[in-house]
Amino acid sequence: MGKEDRGRRSLSFTVIRGKVLGVNVYRGYAPLSSLASISKADIYDQRSNPCGTQRDLNASHARGAYEYVKNRDLAFWPEVFLCVREKTAIEFSPHDKAGDVGKLMVFLEVVENPQTIAISRVDGNHRLHYADGKEQGFTPIDREVSFCLAFDLNREEEITLFRDINDNQRRMNTSHLDNIHARLTPEETLKRTDPGLYIARSLGQDKDSALTGLVYEGGRRPVGCFIPLRTLKTGLQYMLSRPTKLTALGDPDAQYKVIRSFFVAVKRWQPPAWSEPRRHIVLRGSGLWAICFIGAEVIDRVLANGKFGVSDMLAVLKSGRDWDWSNKGDFQGLGGRGGAVKISSQVAAEFRDDKGVSIKELYRQIVES
Repeated sequence: MGKEDRGRRSLSFTVIRGKVLGVNVYRGYAPLSSLASISKADIYDQRSNPCGTQRDLNASHARGAYEYVKNRDLAFWPEVFLCVREKTAIEFSPHDKAGDVGKLMVFLEVVENPQTIAISRVDGNHRLHYADGKEQGFTPIDREVSFCLAFDLNREEEITLFRDINDNQRRMNTSHLDNIHARLTPEETLKRTDPGLYIARSLGQDKDSALTGLVYEGGRRPVGCFIPLRTLKTGLQYMLSRPTKLTALGDPDAQYKVIRSFFVAVKRWQPPAWSEPRRHIVLRGSGLWAICFIGAEVIDRVLANGKFGVSDMLAVLKSGRDWDWSNKGDFQGLGGRGGAVKISSQVAAEFRDDKGVSIKELYRQIVES
């Protein structure tokens, strides 16, 4: 049981020191309120905390966890998994010569420092969030639970374990997982193994991109970020899924430059989608996937003519019909990948070639001949 010691402000816990699959840990039991008070969640924020690990808190989920242990006599949770980042936050004193059982001191002046996260929450943030009683309307929960406190891990090892736990046991926000995968993978490897993710993340971060600041990578959602990284990645995978002159380029950096130009052209073609994104489908769901399918067609045409500029792509986009991309416009009711294919087929069929003949018009001439 954790208890506060006199003298230097601290909490002490009886623990067993050992290894879990090669990870050095202390394991023991402690009140939820104590574990909550000594640890913090390192919430990832792509703007203010790009090195964070945790996804954004789901308040409803956290309340449900609080009420579960508060109102149930018979309840059970898997152990809370924490990680020591600041070595000065703890001190272990073995009880005997064997050295595996002893007292773990956690120094409050270190863990309460608002400038640092001395002990992070790897797994259990929602269970701990309200447990310390600091939020109005939530009293402390002093019921004991088991905990595992890892030490001697670097930040990359910690985030790797966070990914493994959440990916393998309970599915979580897919954009957050994609973001972590990208951060853990060397850039050159990512370009080779997952070019869709590399290009999607670059489109959201490049100041010259039409999508800069719009791509949500998980964690706390910044204002204005409404395109999930996973949705954009999937759309780009569609764009790169069939053999075209774009895929023939081979180099993800070259492909990125061309795709970036395409989205700039789309912004000039459909500016309302950027000024009022909620009222249009261009940058959302199946509409965004349709734009990516259309991109494969547009880019193939301009590259075939030895061009790759924004104006060249815009000319192709404007060569067809003036479509209504609003929520209740021409493509209402078309969802999913199938809907995206139908949208892109309709739009691309109206594009005209250099001779001023659209595929749709050419089809009519063929069948009528």
